[in-house]
Amino acid sequence: MTWLQVIYISLTRTFDKCPSNGQLSNFKYTGIINHLHEGTINDFNFLTWSLVVMKDLHKLVVFLVITTTITSALGIHIDLCGNKKWKNPQKLFELLKHIYKERSFESILLLRSISSERENWNTKAIYEWQVPKIIMTRRQEFELGKLFNKNVMAVIFMSENFDAVLLDACAQFLNNTRQTRIVVATNISSIPFEKQLLDTFQSYKMTRVVLAYLKDNGGLLSSYVKLQPYPNYHWSCPAENGYFYPEYWRNMHKKSVIVYAEQSIPGVFLFKDTKGNIQYSGHLGKLMKLFMKHYNATMQPYQTPSTDKSTFYTDIRELLEQDLVEIPMTTDNGEDGKWHLNSDSLEVTQVKLMVPCPTTLTIREVFHLLLNLEFIGVLIFCTILFSFIHTLIDCIFGKVVQYWSFFLDDKALPSVLGQSFTARLSPLVSLKWLYLLMFFTGLNISLHFGARLRTLLTAPPYHRHTEDFDELNRSPVTILVPQNIYREPPYAVEKLIITKDNAFYQKMRQSFNTSFGYFTTTTTWQLLKQQQQGLSHKILCIYNNLTIISPLPFALRLQRNSEFKEPLNELIHRVHELGLMQAWHLQTFTDLLKMDEVHLHHGNDNAEASVLNLGDLSWLWILWVLGLTISTVVFFGEILMGRYCT
Repeated sequence: MTWLQVIYISLTRTFDKCPSNGQLSNFKYTGIINHLHEGTINDFNFLTWSLVVMKDLHKLVVFLVITTTITSALGIHIDLCGNKKWKNPQKLFELLKHIYKERSFESILLLRSISSERENWNTKAIYEWQVPKIIMTRRQEFELGKLFNKNVMAVIFMSENFDAVLLDACAQFLNNTRQTRIVVATNISSIPFEKQLLDTFQSYKMTRVVLAYLKDNGGLLSSYVKLQPYPNYHWSCPAENGYFYPEYWRNMHKKSVIVYAEQSIPGVFLFKDTKGNIQYSGHLGKLMKLFMKHYNATMQPYQTPSTDKSTFYTDIRELLEQDLVEIPMTTDNGEDGKWHLNSDSLEVTQVKLMVPCPTTLTIREVFHLLLNLEFIGVLIFCTILFSFIHTLIDCIFGKVVQYWSFFLDDKALPSVLGQSFTARLSPLVSLKWLYLLMFFTGLNISLHFGARLRTLLTAPPYHRHTEDFDELNRSPVTILVPQNIYREPPYAVEKLIITKDNAFYQKMRQSFNTSFGYFTTTTTWQLLKQQQQGLSHKILCIYNNLTIISPLPFALRLQRNSEFKEPLNELIHRVHELGLMQAWHLQTFTDLLKMDEVHLHHGNDNAEASVLNLGDLSWLWILWVLGLTISTVVFFGEILMGRYCT
């Protein structure tokens, strides 16, 4: 209790003979205490009451000096809740029974100070309770959460003086479960004692505490107060028909929560609005804004937010360990094995390699695809076959032929290519049928080749995409990854660049620079996929065979024994139930478009018409050179044969 409260209590006791008319009826003893504690004293009522007491001002001053001096020196405790008009539990057992009725517990942790053991306190109320009991001493240490369930009721007996060692032992027992319910049973009634309890509970982040005042050493209960952690730690009187352990986090009373915004799109994106104020976008930024609004808290940045994308803190865990940041706007995958420090999973994603998508074939590659060995082999086979049959028919019917005509006839090759050729006028029906067969063969080959050529030139196919890590290593693609998120791939990647400049990495990836491949999560991929939705062919792609980690849950890393874990978990589940994550992703994409951070089109998607160049007709030049070479060799061969064979 503060000295101001003591003064008001003293004033009401001194001037209890003041008329209790309609204006002053709220300032009786219990009414003043309630208004003082709740902070709802009305200025008009206070002024009216002051005018009444001004008649005996000299008595007032003397009494105030004496009262404040005595209470400050002796630490006299004035029970704020002693005259509250509600039905108090009369015994400690009844208090526990009421608490159990509010929400059951499955075990009791009993701790007693040395003085309480020496005074032989009556703990019958604990032993009569029909649940498992854990009785601990001041020097024992272990974590209940590792061996027992979390639904435990801790009862601490403390007498004579404040026992810091006992509360420290309790904090170690309840490590990672310090938001459980605690009852402190004591016969100490002083302001310093309550102040020490408040400071200790605040340091250990304990929020569900009831301070029960016992009569002497028995189980009789004189009164009790509750701990209210928001906006600052203080004791409060239980309201009539109120909860013993209310969900305190439902209203944080404008408590400042220290946050750190790690700018990593699409998680957090900072930009300035039309008034020059910093706005938070991204699903993590919007989650924090909703958290502050829903629970009536205030966001306090750890450092002044900036839009230069430089606030990428790789050692955020160090800030949490030092209690410098309470809620970081960045996700953690629990790779250090400390999942108990994380909130419930915000998203379950995969880490994949994002590589340049396959490009279309060039004209040169189209001709290479058409003029393959299979096609040339068909031409050679048909040419030799028709040449042999035509020459054989001539030879059988007495026509003078050359031996080379069995392999190359002047009518066979043009017919196979679909070109015109001169048919011999002959009454032979077999020769006419041969010409007809040569015509249909050449027509079929030329039509199929022409149709295939037009299709490939107007709608060229794509190169084969990267199937696995082996093909990735054989390709010219180099993978770029920031050092803080690098994870060893399941298969070794030979062409890998690890950079410490996260801003450079973000810029390269958002600009769709195809000089590199990138590490990305499926959540980030949804944003990059939206950027490419207006393109006829994609620039960057992901494939199932290029997965680094799957599945990978991400959550918010919090401080040890954080009191924000419970409200965050509650909000995260509600966000998923309402589908807000998908809506936030779309809003983030819209904000990025408005701030010109991303673009729907990259480069000229529509290919312009271009003339054929020498490189496009490479196969023509190859065939031309090959034909000239063969004809030259044959020419000189015939000259030699004519000279030496005649």
